[in-house]
Amino acid sequence: MAQVEKRGGLLRKSSASKKPLKEKVVLMYDEIFMTEDPSKCSPRFWEELFLMKVNLEYLEGKLESLDGEELMKIKDNINCLFQHCIQALGEEHPIRVVNALQTLCALIRGVHQKNKSTSGFDIINMLMGFDKAELCMKNLMESLDSLLCAEGSESLKSLCLKLLLCLVTVTDNISQNTILEYVMINSIFEAILQILSHPPSRREHGYDAVVLLALLVNYRKYESVNPYIVKLSIVDDEATLNGMGLVIAQALSEYNRQYKDKEEEHQSGFFSALTNMVGSMFIADAHEKISVQTNEAILLALYEAVHLNRNFITVLAQSHPEMGLVTTPVSPAPATPVTPLGTTPPSSDDLMVEFIVTHMMKEFPMDLYIRCIQVVHKLLCYQKKCRVRLHYTWRELWSALINLLKFLMSNETVLLAKHNIFTLALMIVNLFNMFITYGDTFLPTPSSYDELYYEIIRMHQSFDNLYSMVLRLSTNAGQWKEAASKVTHALVNIRAIINHFNPKIESYAAVNHISQLSEEQVLEVVRANYDTLTLKLQDGLDQYERYSEQHKEAAFFKELVRSISTNVRRNLAFHTLSQEVLLKEFSTIS
Repeated sequence: MAQVEKRGGLLRKSSASKKPLKEKVVLMYDEIFMTEDPSKCSPRFWEELFLMKVNLEYLEGKLESLDGEELMKIKDNINCLFQHCIQALGEEHPIRVVNALQTLCALIRGVHQKNKSTSGFDIINMLMGFDKAELCMKNLMESLDSLLCAEGSESLKSLCLKLLLCLVTVTDNISQNTILEYVMINSIFEAILQILSHPPSRREHGYDAVVLLALLVNYRKYESVNPYIVKLSIVDDEATLNGMGLVIAQALSEYNRQYKDKEEEHQSGFFSALTNMVGSMFIADAHEKISVQTNEAILLALYEAVHLNRNFITVLAQSHPEMGLVTTPVSPAPATPVTPLGTTPPSSDDLMVEFIVTHMMKEFPMDLYIRCIQVVHKLLCYQKKCRVRLHYTWRELWSALINLLKFLMSNETVLLAKHNIFTLALMIVNLFNMFITYGDTFLPTPSSYDELYYEIIRMHQSFDNLYSMVLRLSTNAGQWKEAASKVTHALVNIRAIINHFNPKIESYAAVNHISQLSEEQVLEVVRANYDTLTLKLQDGLDQYERYSEQHKEAAFFKELVRSISTNVRRNLAFHTLSQEVLLKEFSTIS
């Protein structure tokens, strides 16, 4: 019995001492991490390596375990591995190509993780060697370009894009990523456009392609000539621009769907998706955070497309049958000066109005509100200049603006502790002054002008309260004296309208023994008394400061791109694909 127990004990001890056998690819990685050239004893080493299923976790972990000095000792082997990866991309055997792509991803990420200020090595030198870097990157980019443009495996194209995204986002600040100089020199812009213009490729890879393009456009955009900026600005191919628009619209619609599911609110459409995303990105406070992860990369892509390419703006006004998003068709221009560009959008499709009415909160997004009002102002200036008369329910905008003024007044103490609310109040008042002074040039009908006056008169208490507030602060020698005084002066015509029409409306009601006048009765009084109204001509209402990204928004975009780079890097997944699946896919293609 004792011998059995002893034997059992020995057996257990023997079993416990056994170590799991390493897979062959791991053993080959270990050879690379020796100082000797692994191909000296095994001439077919590199050929065999790329037939082995990649172990990304082990390879990246091995790189991470070494310090800078240890990594420098095996620099020649790292260079050799990088070069053989590039060579393998040109081979016909699909397994070699896929394994090479995945190995490159692991190498780039693993080596970059060691690139700390104390590491004492250069990324380019560590991966390729200074003397071979230019040729290596030329060959790499040409191979990726060929794979992306070829009639081939969708999985392969996906890996190519993921490798490129990996290459672009290994640093938080992409402008500090020196390898991207070679991506600028050896452009893949045309390959990205081909993906976007070809429906099957776009459906599979459009999102990654658009995000990649948005990031490449932001590489040192203020410091040097970026070829991706230049090329994007002159794209005029309809299929390509529509493809880009579809990818962006689909991403926003998907975000919108998730938002609806999470918040159980009825939100739909391109503009609703935008306003929800913008709002939740920047200003939701601790109790109002939306649980759906925002997609900053798509917003950046949309911005760059609109900002850089004047042809892209037409995409936003076109139908998208692939998505079921159909915009209102353009109405034929009538014989009168009125030139309607479409019928009225439900209010939920008005991005500016929706933003104004949905973001009055404790953590007030002053910067975004200023941008919002600037957008409205520029649109009015354009309409006035070109005499464009939109068939639009302007009352919705007027009502939203007045409600915003009421919010500023009711939260005066809290808001003034953080913001100069008079800057925003002045912009809102001047929008009304724009309508009062120039409304006859862009409002759709004379009755629209009457409705403007009706709305001002109906909400006169809000304007009276605003005047009282700014008068109080402008007569005190406090911090807000000058800012409040500007609002006081801007209110002159609004107050003239109120003071002119209110007595006449009250007199009309008294004479006709009416306790409360209907809207039509008020409008009747307004129309009858225009001639005796005296208004002051205000200069500069139709002038605005032109948008300048480089001088005013550079810091914002730098932080935005940094955030996107971090998120893309975190979310990149390089799942190893089974050889059986790949072979089946390639055999189907061939």
